Amino acid sequence: MMDNDNLYKYIGMAIIAIFIIYIILRTLNYQATIIEGLTSGDTDDNDTAKTDKDKIPYMISANTTKVEDGLLIDKYKKTYEDIIINLENNVNYYMLGGIMKSSEIISNNPLSADSQKIISNLNNLKTFKDTLNDSMNFLDKSSDGSTTTNLDGKLSNSSSSNMFSF
Repeated sequence: MMDNDNLYKYIGMAIIAIFIIYIILRTLNYQATIIEGLTSGDTDDNDTAKTDKDKIPYMISANTTKVEDGLLIDKYKKTYEDIIINLENNVNYYMLGGIMKSSEIISNNPLSADSQKIISNLNNLKTFKDTLNDSMNFLDKSSDGSTTTNLDGKLSNSSSSNMFSF
């Protein structure tokens, strides 16, 4: 007969073995799930994958139209312009104030961590001003009927139909 110490040792090893087998099976199942997600689907017809890729420009255009319709640019153009102008003025004042407030720190050592943080923040504000400028230019172009891309992927000028009408 076995004594109790050996019995407990064998039961403990069996539990550990079962636990290790469980972990291995879970890992293999998880890996199989990941690999299945990476495959593109087993279809005999390669045109299916091409068709999906051909639909991407249409889907992008449809998503853009949803956003454009939600913004109501023609109705709120003046409001959007005021927002952009006010934000640009606000950023200009904060940039000027930041430069004045931090000029001594920056001039003592422009390469210090504090100076670099201040400079980085000022440069981020400059980048934001560029974004505001791009948004204003886009707003001006989008509301004057300038060139847009239609669902056929061709450029069209929405004001050209009215340009020569008398």
